[in-house]
Amino acid sequence: MNLARLKAWMGQRFVPLLPAAFREGKMPSLLLFEVLLIVALLVFPFFNPYDQPRAVSFAFSLALMVQLVLISRGMSLSAAIHLTCLIGAVYLFNAVWVSGGVLSPRLAWLLVIPVIPFYIIGPAAGSAWLGVVFALQALLAVLTAQGWVAQPLPPGDGQSVYAFATFSMVTVMLVIIPMIYDRLHRAALQESKNRQQELERKQRELEQTLQMRENFIASVSHELRTPMNAILGFNSLLMERTQHKPRARQILDHTRQSADHLMTVINDVLDYSQFMSGRLTAQAETFALRTTIDNAFDLFAPKVKSMHLDYRCEIEPTVPEWVITDRHRLMQILVNLLGNALKFTHQGRVCLRVQSHPKGVLFSVEDTGIGIPVSDQAHIFTRFVQAQGEIQKRYGGNGLGLAITQGLVDLLHGEIGFESEQGRGSRFWFLLPLTAAPAPVKKADTKPVVQTTQTLWRFLVVDDHPVNRLLVKQVLKNAWPGCEVGEASNGLEAIKAMTDAGYDLVLMDMVMPVMDGSVATQKLRHECPEPICSVPILGLTANVNPVDLDTFKTAGLSDVMLKPFEPAQLCAKVEQLLLQRQA
Repeated sequence: MNLARLKAWMGQRFVPLLPAAFREGKMPSLLLFEVLLIVALLVFPFFNPYDQPRAVSFAFSLALMVQLVLISRGMSLSAAIHLTCLIGAVYLFNAVWVSGGVLSPRLAWLLVIPVIPFYIIGPAAGSAWLGVVFALQALLAVLTAQGWVAQPLPPGDGQSVYAFATFSMVTVMLVIIPMIYDRLHRAALQESKNRQQELERKQRELEQTLQMRENFIASVSHELRTPMNAILGFNSLLMERTQHKPRARQILDHTRQSADHLMTVINDVLDYSQFMSGRLTAQAETFALRTTIDNAFDLFAPKVKSMHLDYRCEIEPTVPEWVITDRHRLMQILVNLLGNALKFTHQGRVCLRVQSHPKGVLFSVEDTGIGIPVSDQAHIFTRFVQAQGEIQKRYGGNGLGLAITQGLVDLLHGEIGFESEQGRGSRFWFLLPLTAAPAPVKKADTKPVVQTTQTLWRFLVVDDHPVNRLLVKQVLKNAWPGCEVGEASNGLEAIKAMTDAGYDLVLMDMVMPVMDGSVATQKLRHECPEPICSVPILGLTANVNPVDLDTFKTAGLSDVMLKPFEPAQLCAKVEQLLLQRQA
C-alpha cells in the first residue's frame, strides 16, 4: 500500500514537470529507461577493462539524446523504441566485437534488446527484434570461430568483477522491464475500469433522461387530450342534433376536421416518442380511400383560400375505392406532406396526386416552392435538421414532420422518397402496398342501439375536470333519459359516494388529485363490502403511457377507454358491462 502511494506521489510530483511529449501513457517510463542508458554509457567507459575508445560510448549516448529531442518534437512511441533498439544493437555489437565475441560477458546485454519492444510495443515487435538478436549472436559466433574478433581478457585484470557486474545488471534489467510493464498495465486497467464506470454512470443518466422524456411526453399528451375529449365529445353531440340543418352540419364538420387535425399533431409528438422506443404500432381497418384523401386535402382548404395558390387533388379512376391499412397513420402522412408543401410554397401550385401502381398505390405531393438545396437533401429525413438552419427562423416548425413521416411509411411497409431543385419546388412521394378490398357491410344505423333505454340506472362519474364530467353526464342522459348521474372530482370522493349511496356503474378517470383512479379502484375492489366491490368500473383516461395503463387496468377495472372517445362507443361499452353484471 505504501509503495502504491509512493508511486502515486511520484506520478503527481514529477510527471507534470516533464516535457509535454513525455507525460502521457508509456512515455514517462521510456524517458526514465533512456536516461538510465545515457548515464550508463557515460559512466561505464571509466570502469571498462577492455580496450575500447571512450568516444564510442559518448557517440552512442549523444545519439540517444538526439532521439529524445526527436520524441519531444513528435516522434511516435513505436518509432522511438525501434530507434533505441537499433542504437543499442549497433553499440552492443561493437562492444562484443572488441571484447571477445561470443566469449564476452557483454553478449548478455543483447538479451535486453527484444524485451523492451515486446512489453512496450507488442509481441510482434519483440519477436522481430529477437530474430535480429539471434542473427547477431550467430554472426558473432562465426566471427569468433574465425578469429576475427578481439581476444577475451585472461582471468584477472578486473575481468571477473566486470563480468559479475554485467550479468547482475542484465538480470536486474530483465526484472525491472516486466515490472514497469506490469505497472503500466495496471494503470491502463484502472483507467479502463474508471472509463467503464463513467460510461455506466452516463448510461444511467441517459436512461433517467429518457424516462423523464417519456413521462414529460405522456404528461403533455394527457394535458392536451383532456380538453380535446370535451371538444370532440360535444361536437359529436351537436352533430346528432343538427342532422336536418345542412349549414350547421357543415360548420360542425369543419370543426371536427380541424379538431381531428389537432389530434394528429398531438399524436405526432406521442408517435415520435413511441417510434424512438420501438413501440409504434399500426391498426389495420377497411376504409374508403378517397374519403380519407379528401379529408386530408380539405383540412387546408380554408388556409389556401387566402394564398392564391393552385391547390388541387388528382385521383386516378383506377385507384381502389376500399383498402385495408391504418387510416389514422395514412391521414398523418398526407397531412404532414401537404402541410410542408403549403408552408414552403407562397405562389404557384400544390398538387396531391394519387395513382395506381404495380406495387400498390402511389401518393405524391408536388409543389413549386423554395425547393431543397443539394447539400441538405441527404439529411432531409433526419429529425431536428430543419430546426438547425435559417429555414426554421423564416418558416417555423420543429424538424420532426418528415422524420415521423418516414417512420410511419416504414410502419405501413411502404417506401418514401423525393425529388427537389432549389428555387423550383419539390415532389415528395410514398408508395404503399394497398390493394382493393371488399366494402364493409353497411349497417342500417351506425349509431349503436341502447337496449336498456328505459332502465333507471345510477352512474357515478369520477373526473377532476368539470367539463369532462358534464360531457359524460350529457352522453349518459341522452342514452338513458331517466338515469341518475352522480359526480366526484377525485378517488376519495368516489369511495365516499359509493359507500353512502351506491351506484350501478362507475366511470373512473386515472389522473386526479388527492387520490388517483388506480388507487381508488383498488380500494373499491379490496376494501369495500359487497355489492360495492363488484360494481363495474369503466376507466376513462387521456393517459396513453403503456406502463400507467397497465397499472390502471390491473387495479381492478372492468374495461378501459381512451379519451377522446366517441359517445356512441361509450354508451355501447357501458351497456355491455351492465348487462354482463346482470347475467
